[in-house]
Amino acid sequence: MKVSILIHNLDRASVLEPCLRSVLQQTHRPLEVIILDAGSTDGSSRIIADTSEQLRDVGIKVLVRDCHLMGVASSRNFAARLATGRLLCAIDNDATFADPDCVARTVTQFQSNPNLGLVSFRVLKANTPEIDRSAWVFRRSSNEWFDRAFSTFTFAGTGFCVRARAYWQVGGFWDHLQYSREEEDLGLALIDQGWELAYSPDTTIRHYSDSRGRFTIADRRYIELRNGILVLWRRLPLPLSLLAIAGRVCTMSAKSVMRREQQLGRLLSAVPEAMRDWQAHRLSRLPITFRGVWRYTVLHFAP
Repeated sequence: MKVSILIHNLDRASVLEPCLRSVLQQTHRPLEVIILDAGSTDGSSRIIADTSEQLRDVGIKVLVRDCHLMGVASSRNFAARLATGRLLCAIDNDATFADPDCVARTVTQFQSNPNLGLVSFRVLKANTPEIDRSAWVFRRSSNEWFDRAFSTFTFAGTGFCVRARAYWQVGGFWDHLQYSREEEDLGLALIDQGWELAYSPDTTIRHYSDSRGRFTIADRRYIELRNGILVLWRRLPLPLSLLAIAGRVCTMSAKSVMRREQQLGRLLSAVPEAMRDWQAHRLSRLPITFRGVWRYTVLHFAP
């Protein structure tokens, strides 16, 4: 089963090199690597060139493409269109595979379950045994579940593997979501089509988060709510979408107050902005079925 590893980079030379070296160490074949670079000026191109030669020397196909600055969803769709693998494995450029058999174990999971559409990797914080809280997007307690496999309704974009057939069956990521909630949108679509999503500690990556160019907390919460409203309006049937949006606004507002972030006004401005965004871009609803809603709800509230 051929695997395509998708990596997007912009001025992250210091973390990109260990990322690519961890790919070089993977034992699974056939393997190909798609590297997109959005005009880096920090020496990334040299690292990509040097590592690409080493990858080719061990029989790994490498495709390097320059691209313009784009959002996470768009970049992964771009890379996926260039890929030829039956599995698409996306990993952030500031993350590394924890051991050489990560990809091989992931392939085994897909081979043993034809209904498996996507596997979300376990993400550890740098060189520690601790879970990376920023990549724990599940409702279950990380303290109890980080080392246990379970079915899920979403996944961590930091590192995951998706069956190419399933990915394109639902149209890939929603390009409109440049950052945040693109995983939720894809997860809803996959579940609606009958695919299973799973969290697996068998594939572990280490995340060396780089704070440069990151959003502020206020901006991040704002984008999460705005995109969250867009996803719920796009994917859920009426009137469930309205109820879910109201619940999301209330929940995120309450959390903001409890955290004493003092940015409630900024957060709530995401509501009218989502409405303007939808109208300005003439976005279309693609609601899932009520059967899909039921499957998603069961997974969402699983103990």
